[in-house]
Amino acid sequence: MTASDGVPLHAEIVDNVANDATVIFCHGYMLDSQSWHFQRAALADQARLVLWDQRGHGLSGWATPSNATIDQLGQDLYAVLLATAPQGPVVLVGHSMGGMAILGLAESHPELFGDRVVGTALIATSAGGLSGITLGLPEPVARLLHQAVRTSLSLLRRQPRMVDAVRRATSRTSLRLTHRYLFAAQVLESVVESTARPIASTPISVIAEFFPELDTFDKRTALSALGKIPTLILVGERDTITPVSHSEALAREILGAEMVAIAGAAHMVILESPQGVNAQLQRLVARVTQHSTSSGEQPRQESTGLA
Repeated sequence: MTASDGVPLHAEIVDNVANDATVIFCHGYMLDSQSWHFQRAALADQARLVLWDQRGHGLSGWATPSNATIDQLGQDLYAVLLATAPQGPVVLVGHSMGGMAILGLAESHPELFGDRVVGTALIATSAGGLSGITLGLPEPVARLLHQAVRTSLSLLRRQPRMVDAVRRATSRTSLRLTHRYLFAAQVLESVVESTARPIASTPISVIAEFFPELDTFDKRTALSALGKIPTLILVGERDTITPVSHSEALAREILGAEMVAIAGAAHMVILESPQGVNAQLQRLVARVTQHSTSSGEQPRQESTGLA
């Protein structure tokens, strides 16, 4: 597919001859569509699946100027939806920056929600205010670290080839940091490796361009569109990247949203606690594809801990 600014976007479609409903999966920052490995296996019998790589990630392209904004990601998602799901109901599932892309779409095309888009799941995501995240550190330390990261990325992007070569050479360090900040429990090393791999392969220019946008974006005004449809909010109780408080804010602002906090999980909850995540997504997809959204039924808001 081609984005509105000409960037090529890559997607994989898993067809389902028994159901014309489509679930579109939107991955997170520095990840790719392979991060949905467990969800793809769990939902393949339930609906058509579309797994796409966001610009600069995976097999999708990049451009100069980069247009590394949540607004552009919303437009990219719109292009993916039109190309891969031209008819039938659509459920949008987003993790981290993928959830923000859904909010970008909701802001630019609110008319889709309640019409083409019949359900959505926001996983470990936020509508804004990420500049105040402390990562579990004392607030003064977190502020200094945050500024240091911004400054470092601005400098590193000037020598992208050298920086990316060094990152590949220090993959073991990347593996340890991935486990430390994205997972809460002990998980198989293969799971951590499958997360560290796309992080290491995401170009430093892409990382540096998106980071300031994640700091400053605010899509709270887009949340009303999601109140027209069943919306599921999932978060790991030990997530320090997009803390539970950000999911609670989403649940307060989205009419009828249901929030589920998964015990013992962190930011990579989709890989760390796939059974809990999959059960919730299967329930959402079954509900919105088997019942008409015109019934007016909305899920109740609650917070549940799942092992």
